Amino acid sequence: MCLRHAAWTTAAQALLVVAVIASGGCRRSRFPARGDAAAVVVISPHRDAASAPTVAEQEPNDKPEQAQLLALNSDWPVLSVAGELTASGQGAGKDVDVFKLVVPGRKDAPVEAVDSAGAEDARLGGRRLSIEVAAGAGGALALQLLDEATKTIETVAVAPGENAGMPNMAVLPGRVYFVRIKPAPKSSKTEAEAPGNSYKLTVQLSDFELAEEREPNDSLASAQPLTMTGAADFSGFIGWAHDQDFYRVPAADVVSALDVEVEAVQGVALGLQVLDGSGSRIAVGRGRKGESLALRNVTIPPSQGDASPSSRFLYVVVRGESGQNRDQRYVLHLSMGSLRQDSEVEPNDNAASATVIHDGTFTGYLPIGDVDYFRYAESGLRELSVEATCPARVRCSLEIVRAKDGQALASVEAKKAKQAVAVTKIPNEGEPVLIRLGQGRGDGNANEPYVLKVSSEAVAIPKTGTQNSPSP
Repeated sequence: MCLRHAAWTTAAQALLVVAVIASGGCRRSRFPARGDAAAVVVISPHRDAASAPTVAEQEPNDKPEQAQLLALNSDWPVLSVAGELTASGQGAGKDVDVFKLVVPGRKDAPVEAVDSAGAEDARLGGRRLSIEVAAGAGGALALQLLDEATKTIETVAVAPGENAGMPNMAVLPGRVYFVRIKPAPKSSKTEAEAPGNSYKLTVQLSDFELAEEREPNDSLASAQPLTMTGAADFSGFIGWAHDQDFYRVPAADVVSALDVEVEAVQGVALGLQVLDGSGSRIAVGRGRKGESLALRNVTIPPSQGDASPSSRFLYVVVRGESGQNRDQRYVLHLSMGSLRQDSEVEPNDNAASATVIHDGTFTGYLPIGDVDYFRYAESGLRELSVEATCPARVRCSLEIVRAKDGQALASVEAKKAKQAVAVTKIPNEGEPVLIRLGQGRGDGNANEPYVLKVSSEAVAIPKTGTQNSPSP
C-alpha cells in the first residue's frame, strides 16, 4: 500500500536532502538485489550454503583477558563454537565463557580502524556481525556483546532449548569485541540451579546493504540518523524480544504531515511511535502479530533552525510488542508532505489535541487501544448529526460532549464490528462540541479506515411570545 501525500512546499523541499534511499510522490525506492534475489529482499539471505566450521570451546575463558579468539577472515566469515557452561566456575562460582573477535576488513579493502570522532555516525563504516546461540535443555543463558573496553553493547536472553541472537550488530574493522555467554539470573529464589548447559555459538561477518538498520539503535542517544526527500524506504530486524529501533529524521521548516508504515513480519506484533526532538510522544500505534502497521497524517512541528538541536529532529521508533524474527526484515516506509484536511490529524487522542472539523466526511484509523477526538463548531442554532462506520475488528463507540464543561449530549456503542453507529439532531447553540470515537476493549485495526460523517441543519429561533406585545 502506497502512502499518498500532497506535494511539498518549496521551503520544505529545500530542507530535506537525498540520503539513504528516496523516491518521489508515491513511487518507492527498492533495496538493491543480491545476486539473483528479488529487488526487495525481505527474507535475509545471511546463511551460507555450506555448514559453518565448528571448533570446541577452550577453558579457561572466563574473563576478557582469557578470551578464546574467534579467527574470522574474508575466506571464513562464519564460525561455530560448541561449548558448555559447567555448574561451577571461577570467581562467583558460575562458569562464564568469553570469546574475542578482531573485526577484519572487507575482502576488497584493507583493515582500517574507524575514527568515530570524525564521522557523524561510525556505524556507516561498520560491518554486519550476526551472533546466534542455540541453548541446550539446561538453564537459561544470557548472550552479550562487549566493546574493547568490555562495556556491554547489547544483551539478549536465551531460553532453555531455544535459539536467540543478534542479527545485525554494527562492528568496526580493526576493532576488538567480546562475546560473552553466561547463566541467566534466576527469576525467583525458589528456582533450582541448573547443573550446566551446553550451547552452540555461531558468529558471522558480512556487509550491510544500503538503507539497512545498524544496531545498536535502541535509544534516543543511539538513534540511527536518516535523511530523506519526500519519501524513503528502510529495513531492519526485530531481532530479539522487545527489540526497538530508533531512527532520527530531520524536521521540515514548515508544519508538515508524516506517514509511517511498517510491513508485516511473521510472528511479530509491531509497534510504532513518533517522538518529537525531546523524546515526547506525538503519536503511537500497536498492531497484531503478522500484520502491517501505520501512523498517518501525523503533525510534525516546523524545525527551529536557531534553536537547540532537539528542535530540528523527530524520531520514528519501530518496536517489537511481542515476538521476534531474525530471518525476516521489516520494511519501513516514510513519507512527508502537507496535512490532509479530510482525515484525522494525529495526535488527537485527547480533548486538547482534537482535530478541528466542520460539516463533511472524514476518515481515520483506530489501532489497538486508540481513541480519536474531533472538535466541531458552527455558529447559530442548529441540530447536529454524526455517523461513524468502523472496519473489521472494531466495535465503534461514539460520544458527543460539550467542550466547555464535558457534559455528555449523546452516546452510542456498536454491538459488533463493521457496524455503523449514529446520533441525530443533537441541539447545538453554536458552542463547540467534542466528538469522541473509541472502540471496544481489545479491538483495533490499523490498516482499514473508519468513515466519520458530520452534518448539521440550521434551526429557526423559537418564539417565546407575541412580538411587540404590551407590557403588563
